[in-house]
Amino acid sequence: MSYKALCVLIAVVLMISVLLPGCSREYGDTDEYREFIKEKALYESVNKVETSGDYTYVLEDGVLSFLDQNGKEIWRSDKYWFVDDFSLFDIDGDGNTDCLFSLWKSYSFYKNFDENDDPRVRNHLFLYTIRGGYAKTLWASSNLPRPIYSFEISEGISNPVSTGAVLRTVEGEYTEDYSRDEQREFIYTWQGWGFVPCIS
Repeated sequence: MSYKALCVLIAVVLMISVLLPGCSREYGDTDEYREFIKEKALYESVNKVETSGDYTYVLEDGVLSFLDQNGKEIWRSDKYWFVDDFSLFDIDGDGNTDCLFSLWKSYSFYKNFDENDDPRVRNHLFLYTIRGGYAKTLWASSNLPRPIYSFEISEGISNPVSTGAVLRTVEGEYTEDYSRDEQREFIYTWQGWGFVPCIS
């Protein structure tokens, strides 16, 4: 299904759910997210497939899926997330491939963490892995101060508590229509729980 067809389908489903009496919205289904999807439809999204070991990682029209060696889907990103891109790398140094991905969603925190959480759509960076055939969250950022336009992960200088994996990003500023603004490069290192900016 094309991205535009997917957006039309989502819009129809959302309109029906609003018109039906007694229907309440799911967590993440905000007016802000609906507007974001309309704007995002104007930009080309990244579609790609990568394989590591027994697992295949598929990104198509903002939806990220993990498949096992038989092609069975074992995990799919939340329907109110839009995943921009992903990269595979053993970030935590346990010998397993991890999946680092950039996504857009409403709210800074996890479900119901704070009822006053801001519903604006912001960029986040999440880190997942697969253990025993199941996807597991290793780390998830709250709202990023700047949206990530692109990123790459590489080996760093390890220490007793961390691999020191290096994350290089190109970032901008948030805009009303989610278009790309002026770009700057940043470098971070993995320090066991999240990425820390490199100070030169």
